[in-house]
Amino acid sequence: MIIYTLAAFICSLMYAFSAIFCKIGLQTRFTGSFSLTRLFDFLIHRKIWLLGVALSGVANIAMIQIQSKLDVSIVYSFLNLSYVFILVMGHYLLKEVLNSLQWLGIGIVIFGSLLLLAVSDPASGHATATPVLLVITYIALALVVILAVLAKVWSNTTNYEIFFAVCTGICFGSLEIYLKTTTNIVSGELGEFSIFSLSSIASFIQAWPFLVMFFFGAVGWVCLQVTYSHGSVSVSIPIIAVVQRIVSIIGGYFVFGEDFSMLRVFGVSAIICGVFVLVLASVRSRSVRLA
Repeated sequence: MIIYTLAAFICSLMYAFSAIFCKIGLQTRFTGSFSLTRLFDFLIHRKIWLLGVALSGVANIAMIQIQSKLDVSIVYSFLNLSYVFILVMGHYLLKEVLNSLQWLGIGIVIFGSLLLLAVSDPASGHATATPVLLVITYIALALVVILAVLAKVWSNTTNYEIFFAVCTGICFGSLEIYLKTTTNIVSGELGEFSIFSLSSIASFIQAWPFLVMFFFGAVGWVCLQVTYSHGSVSVSIPIIAVVQRIVSIIGGYFVFGEDFSMLRVFGVSAIICGVFVLVLASVRSRSVRLA
């Protein structure tokens, strides 16, 4: 399984390069009157931007395969390394300044990732416990509805976008759980899931969890747009990142029966704390520069 752990590490690096390439590609000023046609024409002629998009697409496809082999608590925690790679590459390639709090967050995430690398069995989970999955799904849906209602009731108060941020984290975390569930079902039917197999892809799309996964993705995307348009990212982004990770970890433990040794608990906890510090420090640093 070490090959899949290494692949998750490489995907984190690919996501980081994707973000850097897209940013470099968009640094050229878009001039003239705005239209979707002109914007599309502008983007497709930015080869480095296209490379960034391609890298992200390849990483997304690879992650479907990787999470089908490893525990969700390992895979998605590892992906948080992309935060570290983006900041470090931005510092050395784009000459962006990192403050001491950001370096602290980088250190914490790296420490947590090293702990996860030492986990003896990164694929300890069993087949999906469907009854437990359904209970978690009902709870997730109920929480999303309740939070949306509370956001509506308290829409005139400060930071009400927090409710939508939590909704976003719940939806995206649930999406990760259902992605794992879908590949588990395909593996049970065909003996193994492979992104290179047409029969695996066909079964993946036809499996019932795929529709639920699509639903959570759509609702999460809507909540994310509301969060971004109505609130401060310094508040919302850390909340989304932490809630999303908590939800997927809950799924890993209760739905897939993943073994949470003390080493894994410490590693995952360190990464969550490190990401929170990183995002919060980055956004606050940006706010200070704009002040």
